[in-house]
Amino acid sequence: MLIHQLFPQPIYFSKLERALTEKELKIINKYKKKTKKNVGNSRTTDNYVLEHKPLQNLKKYLNKMVIDYFNKVVCTSNSIIPYITQSWINYTEENQFHHRHSHANSYVSGVFYINADKEVDKISFYKTNYPTIELHKTKYNIFNSNSWWYPMKTGDIILFPSTLIHGVDKKKGTNTRISLSFNVFIKGKIGDNSNLTELVLE
Repeated sequence: MLIHQLFPQPIYFSKLERALTEKELKIINKYKKKTKKNVGNSRTTDNYVLEHKPLQNLKKYLNKMVIDYFNKVVCTSNSIIPYITQSWINYTEENQFHHRHSHANSYVSGVFYINADKEVDKISFYKTNYPTIELHKTKYNIFNSNSWWYPMKTGDIILFPSTLIHGVDKKKGTNTRISLSFNVFIKGKIGDNSNLTELVLE
């Protein structure tokens, strides 16, 4: 007997192979003083945090992970360049949460965990096509689950399709969970001229 996985969703995991510098930590702490209320937690008022000079090296590293994702997951022959669009920092305190959502106007989304404890911090993903017949499960697996979660720790990086619904359940633990989220789009030529699907994105 053999069971295949058909049309799975890619969840790409990596990590920052260094500690954040003093300059990077300084601006991250500075951002915390300029936040606005989100649904369940708070986030920076600045939605382009990676454009600032102190975080340029971090942005370069995250860009490398994005390119690796496209090379290993997307595998396209189209002449495109993926690039980070918006980026912002989320702050989640004890008993706060991050509502279920997906990211519009984005191809791939990512999260870099600035401060997270794998014992209490996780990210959850949810199916959009709920089954029309609900049966009691004796054991959960990737085929019969409507949601799935992964523990996350400081330094972790995760990339996934922007259409994938995700969120954070009510936070346990007294640490402040700090995560930098970002969206990725593409520029270049996609589709095919002869099939009338060509689109040039600049």
